[in-house]
Amino acid sequence: MLRSVKYGLHGAVLAGLVSLPALWNSVDKTIELVVDGHPQSVQTTADRVGQVVSDAGYVVTSHDLLAPAATSHIENGGVIVLRRGRLLHLDVDGVRTDVWTTARTVAAALEQLGYSSQDFISVSRDRRLPLAPTDIAIRTPRSITIVHDGVRQQVTTTDTTVGRVLGDLGITLGKRDRISVSMDARVRGGETVTVQRVSKRLVTKVKRLPFKTVRHTDSSMQLGTTKLVRRGTDGRAKVTYSLVYVDGKLVGRTRIKTVTVAQPKAQILAVGSAKRRTFASAAPSAPSASSAPSSPRAPSAPSAPAPSPGTAKAIAHDLVTARGWDEAQYNCLVVLWGNESGWNVHASNSYTGAYGIPQALPGSKMSSAGPDWPNNATTQIKWGLGYIAERYGTPCGAWSYWQANGWY
Repeated sequence: MLRSVKYGLHGAVLAGLVSLPALWNSVDKTIELVVDGHPQSVQTTADRVGQVVSDAGYVVTSHDLLAPAATSHIENGGVIVLRRGRLLHLDVDGVRTDVWTTARTVAAALEQLGYSSQDFISVSRDRRLPLAPTDIAIRTPRSITIVHDGVRQQVTTTDTTVGRVLGDLGITLGKRDRISVSMDARVRGGETVTVQRVSKRLVTKVKRLPFKTVRHTDSSMQLGTTKLVRRGTDGRAKVTYSLVYVDGKLVGRTRIKTVTVAQPKAQILAVGSAKRRTFASAAPSAPSASSAPSSPRAPSAPSAPAPSPGTAKAIAHDLVTARGWDEAQYNCLVVLWGNESGWNVHASNSYTGAYGIPQALPGSKMSSAGPDWPNNATTQIKWGLGYIAERYGTPCGAWSYWQANGWY
């Protein structure tokens, strides 16, 4: 009885030993795991794909590709394919975007994303993509036309901005030059960009200043007659302009300044107003030797014979020298009073009321130099020289003013 039990137990043990290999074969599997194209043999007891991959040390994310699915059953000898996702930081024609791909090379990734092989990229197309993020710049070729310096130039470029295109072509802009679009504008296929060269320069031209004609009524001349007392001369002025040129063509002109080089001299005409001729000076219409209102007028007829102009000039020469003035000042005086009165003591202007050699207005002002002012050349000259010294400093100063204004 005991012997039978012993052999029965022994048989059971042997039976269990015989059945173990069959049980092991049903649990332990050999799986081929292909990760990013690299196959490897994995021994596992897991019956799900996801568990096999996890046991092999891989973490599957939503950006990865796993086949079969993680929840699928796997049999001994099965094949699992895992393609891990790669993050690409793309700069496409200046626009940044992030995309994921399971491609292993740059070329394969760009093909998946639909980019042409003609596009420019910043890295080699044969480069293998690492699991770490990769920066890739993509530039799409565009054809644009650049018009500059009289040239129309068509170019195909992968530059993102107009400024970069001009830089590649060696086209520089001056501080005044214009461009039809901003230098920072993005390149658009088919567009035309125009560069205009703008320059400025200053020019100076001489401008004629026409003289005016002044007419004085002269009672010593017959009515309806005229006489040229002084011929007018044009003045001159230098006018400076700023000229603006665009591509060599004048488009604008601005006057900057005007400098008078020579004042115009008025032309003086004497116009007769009387039927009988009396002496009258060719005095200007503006007040001579004074601008004060008229007081008692000088006698209309001389009460004593007048000295000759030569005698009056000789008296003036002595008085000019006595004041310390030189011959140049005397010569200015001769011309000045020659135009005013012809050096006639009794010269009168019926239009203005001026009288005497210096054409005082009124003539009675000369009484401050002596009571004999109506007929005495010395008295008149003394007063006239005092007036000139007080108002103009010297006879040449008075003559210069007379030339510019026609009176003094």
